[in-house]
Amino acid sequence: MVNLGFGGGARGEPEVAELISSLAMSAFIMDYDHNAPDAEFLNKTHEPFFNIIRKAHPSLPVIIISRPDFDDDPCAAAARREVIRVTYRNALNAGDRHVSLINGQELFGETDRDACTVDTCHPNDLGFMRMAERIFPVVKQALF
Repeated sequence: MVNLGFGGGARGEPEVAELISSLAMSAFIMDYDHNAPDAEFLNKTHEPFFNIIRKAHPSLPVIIISRPDFDDDPCAAAARREVIRVTYRNALNAGDRHVSLINGQELFGETDRDACTVDTCHPNDLGFMRMAERIFPVVKQALF
């Protein structure tokens, strides 16, 4: 597994998608939603980024994840999730059967969500464990 987290700098740049597309991969997990400043920015970059990866790897399992929301503005958070759902729905409507979606609101579970981060953004050990418990089955199903 290679983590291309970019320390908060991932903003869906097409050049980064092209670079990622040049890598040999068994699966790709796409979750740069955290770093997009707002839904409008995300709307301009999310689906084009996905499409660059998909064009280079038509049968690659791609797992799209929205961010876990601790947003003070629920409307803004919902708008961001909708952008990601549109990317996913458009892929399905285009016949893509190698794409999955994980709703980030479910990553930390229902109980003790607030205990899963150090700052309402960055996961702590509990947060990473819960994320792994949610993401692993989707990756496993996509690969096998």
